[in-house]
Amino acid sequence: MTLPRALIRVSGGTVSTPAGDRPLGELPHPNLPAREYGQALFAALLGPLWTELLDRPDVRQRRGIELALDLPVQLHQHMWEAMHDGERPLGANLGLLVAITRLVASESAPPAPVAGAPRVLFASGAELTDQVILPGSMFLGLLRECESDGLALARVADDLTTETLAQRCESFRPDLIHLVAHGTLDEDGDLLVELSGTLITPHRLVQAMLPGAHRPLAVVLSVCHTAGLSPASLAASLIEAGVPIVVAMDGEVAEPACRLFSKRMMRALLNGEAVAEAAAHGRRAALVGEPDPTDRNDWARPTVFTAAALPANFRPVDPAPARAVLHMARQLDLAQQPVYIGRRAIFEEVDALFTGRRALLAACTEGGFSRLGTTRLLREIGFRLLHAGHLPLLLAPHTEHTAPRSLRQAVGAVLKAMVTACERLGLDAPPLETVEATPPAGKPQPVVRQTMRKAIGAFLEEDAPLAPDDVRELLALDMETFAARAASALGLPFGTHTRAVVLGEALHHWRGALGWIESEPPGLLDLLTPNGLGSAASPTPVIVTAALDQCVPLRAFKSERSGMNAYRFEPLQALPDDEAALGYQWVLLHPWHPDDRYRKTWVAAPDHDRDALRLTFSKHLRGQPARVADTLYFVVELLADWNHFTAHDDEGAWRTYAEKHRITS
Repeated sequence: MTLPRALIRVSGGTVSTPAGDRPLGELPHPNLPAREYGQALFAALLGPLWTELLDRPDVRQRRGIELALDLPVQLHQHMWEAMHDGERPLGANLGLLVAITRLVASESAPPAPVAGAPRVLFASGAELTDQVILPGSMFLGLLRECESDGLALARVADDLTTETLAQRCESFRPDLIHLVAHGTLDEDGDLLVELSGTLITPHRLVQAMLPGAHRPLAVVLSVCHTAGLSPASLAASLIEAGVPIVVAMDGEVAEPACRLFSKRMMRALLNGEAVAEAAAHGRRAALVGEPDPTDRNDWARPTVFTAAALPANFRPVDPAPARAVLHMARQLDLAQQPVYIGRRAIFEEVDALFTGRRALLAACTEGGFSRLGTTRLLREIGFRLLHAGHLPLLLAPHTEHTAPRSLRQAVGAVLKAMVTACERLGLDAPPLETVEATPPAGKPQPVVRQTMRKAIGAFLEEDAPLAPDDVRELLALDMETFAARAASALGLPFGTHTRAVVLGEALHHWRGALGWIESEPPGLLDLLTPNGLGSAASPTPVIVTAALDQCVPLRAFKSERSGMNAYRFEPLQALPDDEAALGYQWVLLHPWHPDDRYRKTWVAAPDHDRDALRLTFSKHLRGQPARVADTLYFVVELLADWNHFTAHDDEGAWRTYAEKHRITS
């Protein structure tokens, strides 16, 4: 539903609305109590015109209205979102959905909606674990929830300078940027934003966020002094530069009101709702959690600015392609809750897989492989590759009893994964030159795939050792044909760039299948070229996990290939204490747990001892991502008993509200 729009314009002391004109009333002092402040704002701007606006037939029919405010710059310092009609805040009227957006002039043409999962860049001017940045960085957990649901593709960059921010924006081309940074006012009252210890002006910040021709659809600002005092200058600069939607927030995102606003607005946008309606539901969700919204106005702090030319019914995202990718991820056993945490260096290498021409990316431990979430890591990598329009072939989970024991078995595992992917994605199975199998003409696909599997089975039963030279080029050809077939059949985000990527778990268990050293027969490592398992025209990178201290062939391969750009080895170890504490709290923001008593939003109490919390997590969880499923909630329940954590049933409150108002998203 698109909310009916009422344009409220203030010019020369006159308020013009569709219901008529009136003089602008006396503006209140911002330090008034929340209720008095909201009532005074309402009286100054709307007053008796409010009843006439509500009498519009379209407003009565749709039980909602968007107040689009076209204001002089000096009026933006007031929190119009807190307006109160004498009975309740406008946003708290359960019988009327009220959205408040602020219009900013822009000459840029309205953008087209994003097709596919929007690309979200979470950018921080300091390290995410910085004491002041930490509350804002909690918002990343909400974005990662959308990512794990297939609705967004998020990237993280912290301790940024203007140069590194510009590089990130230019290379990633985000559809949404969420900036968290310290903000301060100079002696003239003008805003300065701190990036990596340097104070910069809004003008330089805008240049860094918009370095090329690409413009994001939205920018979210978690920067002090942007929403409360003078948001128009920074928001206007972004909108004038071509960003159609800017959201500025004042206050800690971890507050229930701000958290609920952020979660619901983001979900609504990513599910294809219009901007005003998404913001209204977000604010309503924030009010759901307030025992008395007239006592405080945290719920009113998020401020939504849009380009004046942006249509009232504009929906930033077409969610259909992203939902299709999520369905594929589920078919391939790649989608898994909860939110994934850590491993940023590894994921940055995944992002550079094709631009950097990687043949092998190995995430390796040097002692201790269990509870580090290695299978989950490969699934997360596969999910990201799928979003980028590539085809992950997951050879996992593997133990010492199930892992390949020869080159022939390793090749057979890759071919089987290819046929299985065709089955689950609804693709016609390609010919497999490696095993001399041609799809029978005119047969249904289940029969075709059975023919392919029988050929692979016969290949595996052969006793003769398999020579790398006999299979290398044929396997590369099969990979290329498979990728091309998928590119032509699956639609967005797949295309001519689509490649297959092999994901192999626990290579230290692949005894006899890796080769490379004299005491071993030829194996998988002997197949690798600078194009992975593919060709120069269609490279097929290989991504693996391994305990390097237990894998002599891979250790020897690493030593020999040291310094070669195509072969990358990243350490896989326990997460550092600060990163782990932040990551665990991201997980706790989401009610994913299978046990009903834990299926809530858990947040650290506002006055918690940060060092004690970090040390408690370190002692009991040891920086191991796999402990999320069990130990984390046991520890947090104990912390809640000591008032270091609190639990909110965000989902329950929203379900009650959504059922009452027949909201389906």
